[in-house]
Amino acid sequence: MFKIESYITPIILNYLAKYVKNIRPQDFQVCLWEGEVTFQNLDLRLDVLEQELNLPFEFLSGHIHELVIQVPWTKITSEPIKVLINTIEFVLKGKSDDSGTCKSSASNSPQHAPMVDGGKTSRKEDETSSMGSGLAMKIVNNINVQCQNIILKYVEEDIVVSMNVQYLSYCPANEVWQPAMVDINPHKVLMRKLINISDLTICLDKRNSAGQIDVCQEPVLYRCTLEIRFLRKYNSNTMTSSSITRIGIFTQALDLNLSSIQIPMLMRLIKFLTSLSPDSDDDDVYSAHKERNVDSAASTEGSSYLSWAWNLLPSFSLEEADEIDASHDDTVGHTKDVGLYIEELNFTLKNSEFINDAIMGGIKRIRYTPIVRFTFGGLYFERVAVKEIDWISTKAGLSSIYVEPLGQYRTEDNQESLALIETAPYTNMRSFIDKSLFDEQCIIADRGWGVTNYEDYITRITDDYLIYRSPILAFDVITYRSSSESKDGAGTSNNLSNNAALGGNNRCVDFHKQYRLLSAGITFRLNETFMQKKAKHTIQVQRLSKSR
Repeated sequence: MFKIESYITPIILNYLAKYVKNIRPQDFQVCLWEGEVTFQNLDLRLDVLEQELNLPFEFLSGHIHELVIQVPWTKITSEPIKVLINTIEFVLKGKSDDSGTCKSSASNSPQHAPMVDGGKTSRKEDETSSMGSGLAMKIVNNINVQCQNIILKYVEEDIVVSMNVQYLSYCPANEVWQPAMVDINPHKVLMRKLINISDLTICLDKRNSAGQIDVCQEPVLYRCTLEIRFLRKYNSNTMTSSSITRIGIFTQALDLNLSSIQIPMLMRLIKFLTSLSPDSDDDDVYSAHKERNVDSAASTEGSSYLSWAWNLLPSFSLEEADEIDASHDDTVGHTKDVGLYIEELNFTLKNSEFINDAIMGGIKRIRYTPIVRFTFGGLYFERVAVKEIDWISTKAGLSSIYVEPLGQYRTEDNQESLALIETAPYTNMRSFIDKSLFDEQCIIADRGWGVTNYEDYITRITDDYLIYRSPILAFDVITYRSSSESKDGAGTSNNLSNNAALGGNNRCVDFHKQYRLLSAGITFRLNETFMQKKAKHTIQVQRLSKSR
């Protein structure tokens, strides 16, 4: 007799044991069958997280205070499994060469999470129904995760970056991006995931030689709300990796504050992170064709949650699906699309200085003086890449700008506008999200979002279209390759990058990069009061630095 518990319980507990230390799934199997199991004070497997996330950081610690798993066995086909996390903490630092070598060697050593009921092999031997495996796949894919109080700290020398999220939810979504129980076609998977983040706060502080923070700075980002939409499409012949991956991040308001004390720390962080980032787009495109013939199995080390869960489920043949879908699959490669969309971005620059507060008993605190505020509307950034055909397209745009001085830097003249820079307010509030995951009119079949052919790109993505999306400032750059015949194999004269041999002696590959920058409707004003106040402040800072 088929029992869904025999499929679902091992997947949940083994997945938990993979990332959490000192978990024996067999000890909690009965509790989970009763509908709920609770874990307290869990330490995470940091080496597994580093290996799968593949971040340029090293985990120093990872801890979960409370984790609850709820399984509605009586309504398992209509209600999702819920994973509730109360307070999870991470501490990270930049990954050094030595630590990276040690971690890689440790990750290569065989580490297997404990298995329930004899492991996957025994489950596959006992499987009796493909219908059961399909049902289990649907249940696993519809797991909901809710997390309260996420604390992340990044330490780099005397710099401490703290991030706190009050609430995060992760769940599957339907065609209109609403949380729902969705069915999964095992032959041609299309997954939509929805992530909501509430009250995101980021702080940037400096610690002393003892490792303590003397005075806390104002948050760089305070209580921001984000919506992340995640779409993946899998074909039956590329199940180990998605054929289309789209990630969209949207926020209605983003308020950033940066002080003069935090600017040097931010520059150091940017310099450090830049040194850890991958090679430039040109290098990626130039070397992409070298890796095209590498077996795709080599990339399964960083496999996704779906592929891992897929391997745990009872297997079934996909040969019939391959024959059906092969002729209808129009995917030329593994397309990756990332988009960031901000309806309004406010950035405030402040001067800051340490003072001793006599009223508070000489306690050191920070006094802030606002200087200028930048307000940007309708901001977006998109990047589409297809490795197999060496294609990268990047688009960015801005729909409105307003820059005004603050405090003592405001103008004393009688003018209609106090702005240093301003543009006309944009009327089409949603044009900057056109053909994105947040566009209600855009569907997965619309190829306009990810054009990967040069002729089609310049036909679809015209100057008028870029100005339509962002009427004030629009920018795009495409990097692509084209084959050409050459007697000496050196490439054509209009080659904008490096040439690399491909196959024959007379066939070469030309890598090209094309830029566009469009702008209109920006008004600049030179404010005499602002310039005088700024010059006076600069002299004071110079005198202060000399006295020190």
